[in-house]
Amino acid sequence: MADQHPTYLEPSELGTKDYWETYYARTLSHLSTKQPAPVASSSSTNKPTQTQTQSPPSSSSSSDDEETDDEVDDDSDPGTSWFSEHNAPEKVLDFLTDETFPLAPCNTLPGRGHAAEGEAGVQSEARQPSILDLGTGNGSMLALLRKRGGFKGELVGVDYSAQSVELARRLQALRIHRAYLSDSDQEDDSGDEGEGEAEGEAQGTGGKGEGAEIRFEEWDILSASEAGVVADGLGWFPYEQRGFDIVLDKGTFDAVSLSAELVSGTEDESQERKGGKMVQRRVCERYPGIARGLVRPGGFLVVTSCNWTEEELVEWFTASAAVSEGGEGEGEGLKDRLVVWGRVEYPRFRFGGREGQGVCTVCFQRVVS
Repeated sequence: MADQHPTYLEPSELGTKDYWETYYARTLSHLSTKQPAPVASSSSTNKPTQTQTQSPPSSSSSSDDEETDDEVDDDSDPGTSWFSEHNAPEKVLDFLTDETFPLAPCNTLPGRGHAAEGEAGVQSEARQPSILDLGTGNGSMLALLRKRGGFKGELVGVDYSAQSVELARRLQALRIHRAYLSDSDQEDDSGDEGEGEAEGEAQGTGGKGEGAEIRFEEWDILSASEAGVVADGLGWFPYEQRGFDIVLDKGTFDAVSLSAELVSGTEDESQERKGGKMVQRRVCERYPGIARGLVRPGGFLVVTSCNWTEEELVEWFTASAAVSEGGEGEGEGLKDRLVVWGRVEYPRFRFGGREGQGVCTVCFQRVVS
């Protein structure tokens, strides 16, 4: 039986794949009129199915003519544009690079950290933290983490939209994200990386530059098991670590929550009891458990939302837990869950006697005990 959760959101076209495929196709077309296209990437072996996107844009995305010609990077990504109103990308960057965060570069890069191996969440110097960006959009957040955050480990962005992945690869190859254009990062662009290597990074073919590989792949998070089991054969998934050190969600759960799609499966799997009646489960209920399974034990899941309050977000992601059946070398009955580790602070406002904020970011840690 499903865990209790906040009331569903009303379905919207923003929760459909068609909407985002159309949007990113239009953005790609706009980009191609301003920049030469890089060498065509090899086709992905990962087949998209249904659910990865960004949050709704702050204004209608149907008026391309209103876009500023020079703004083909961050502002052409509706998720980035929406959250930028609250400075969310910068605030998440500050959170992940603060010395209080165990996996910040200041704590993990050789000669810079003081944390000892074995602490909760601490990364060894031999392997830098890996990051997965769910519903990557145009990939701008990974560019920000790489160039301004100093994260040198493996960086992977996935999205169910083929158009989104193509856009992310092009922008990465052309190096026209704002993160690459800022003065503070020019020392990292001193000419060590050639254009071919840049395209290799964007396509996931092995160009690493400063030691970090940025790759973008088509993948639908809901194609994984609700128990968080990721199918074998995904070349970008770190099976040996049992997941990524850091998983980011910048509005992807928001978009999944706007999908009207129902859970398929047996009667027990696809329905839940509410108010004495059996009702169909929406696919958003599967998301928290699957997202948890993408994080290695001890790693972190950082979720940013503009559709849910902080309390609702915590309820969604901490209510879902799994108990392992055990196996070779594993204990039986281990509880696998997410707990709140921290949160990003945003300006708060009061309206109608209630206090709130326009966006929230919660950092969860995966705990297996």
